[in-house]
Amino acid sequence: MKDFFVHRDDHVGEWRPVAEWDELWKPKWWLDAPDEKKTGDWFWLVAIFVLVTYANIVSNVVLSDAWHIPFNVGVLVVAMAIARAHQTSWTDMGLRLDRIGKGLAVGGITVAIIAIGVTIAVIVPATRELFYDDRITESTIPFLLFEAFVRVPISTALYEEVLFRGVIFGMLSRRMAPLWAALASSAMFGFWHVLPTLQTVEDNPAGGMFAGVIGLTVASIGAVLGTAAAGMGFTWLRWRGNSVAAPWLTHTAWNSAGIIAGLIVVRVIG
Repeated sequence: MKDFFVHRDDHVGEWRPVAEWDELWKPKWWLDAPDEKKTGDWFWLVAIFVLVTYANIVSNVVLSDAWHIPFNVGVLVVAMAIARAHQTSWTDMGLRLDRIGKGLAVGGITVAIIAIGVTIAVIVPATRELFYDDRITESTIPFLLFEAFVRVPISTALYEEVLFRGVIFGMLSRRMAPLWAALASSAMFGFWHVLPTLQTVEDNPAGGMFAGVIGLTVASIGAVLGTAAAGMGFTWLRWRGNSVAAPWLTHTAWNSAGIIAGLIVVRVIG
């Protein structure tokens, strides 16, 4: 258990120097595969994805909102423990403590961009309608603030970013070039969003555009492709800051800004 907390790079040796991780955002490194590929442990990588897929179903279909945070954090700890037990370092997972500041700085830039974009969307009448969501109109203000500033940062953004841009990408990067690891982990991220998308279609007024089997199929395919593309963007941010702190902050802002904007549109503008 002690080895879980030890920075593995300190006593085993780095397979990719930290200086290269700091520059991984540059295309010249994207096809640079490990010299000694870690070809084993595919079973455990698959096991992690099966675990989180099962957890995704439980979280979206079975659990009440009150259990989302402890359940997701518990699943994440298990996934991290598996990764650590199979030679995935904190650097591989983008969890180096000495890169958190850089990650937050990178994420802060994207937060500012998101804030400007959402503000414009709220001001423009044509796009303002998108923020009228049943979850906003039917929820209390304290609950919505809890969602935006507690549940989303922990149960959604932290959970997904450490899982997909940290654990899964980190394990894949020991076996293949960063670009292929990013594409594979982002594809997993895309398929993982099918259930949440079906829930969003049901709650949002714009969901009427995707009624019926064909409509839901189109929505699901669009969600997979869209979130997979977002996953690639989040991965690049993780590379740029050499820390999952960058995509975590961006992911939090992206999801929470919609809640805050909806709260303003529904409860303030009316």
